[in-house]
Amino acid sequence: MKTIVILAAACMMAFPSFAQEPDLSPGEMRKLERQLKKEQKEKETERRSQIVTMMVEHAYFVLEADRLRDKYGNTVIVTPTLNFVAADSVSGVIQIGSNYYVGQNGVGGITVEGSIAKYEFSRNKKNGTYYVSYTLRTPTGTYDVRMTVLPEGRADATVSSTWPGQLNYSGELVPPSLSRVYKGMSY
Repeated sequence: MKTIVILAAACMMAFPSFAQEPDLSPGEMRKLERQLKKEQKEKETERRSQIVTMMVEHAYFVLEADRLRDKYGNTVIVTPTLNFVAADSVSGVIQIGSNYYVGQNGVGGITVEGSIAKYEFSRNKKNGTYYVSYTLRTPTGTYDVRMTVLPEGRADATVSSTWPGQLNYSGELVPPSLSRVYKGMSY
């Protein structure tokens, strides 16, 4: 028992000597902290870029829109959980919704769901931006979707149909498993 107490006391005395910080000036400490933050940000950006690549290549994503823009450039801030463009390799959903109204879909807008055809993507090697295009065939019509996806996950999608006009969704591209969207009733 006596030896355990002596060993514990010796360890407690030894630990503070190992925990001492190196003798750095405040300026050097700030520089070191900035370098560590920069390295962490680069690793996070690389990880996010890999996730975006997987989502685009497998057509498995949800664009949670925080802004909608019409063909005239009128922009409105929207709720990302109700306004989205989603793809699940063979099927897709396009929805607009509002917290203030009750629409045909139950969430104040319109929801169309159908099958994806002609899914194509390309990548700009210089800046890592993806360009995605596909056709969504639904019971209510055919919709052309054109997307630009930045490596960090920010995306813009332009949705057009046989009706005149188009709608632009701007927001964050996320995996469906992490998405917070609420899908209304489709036609």
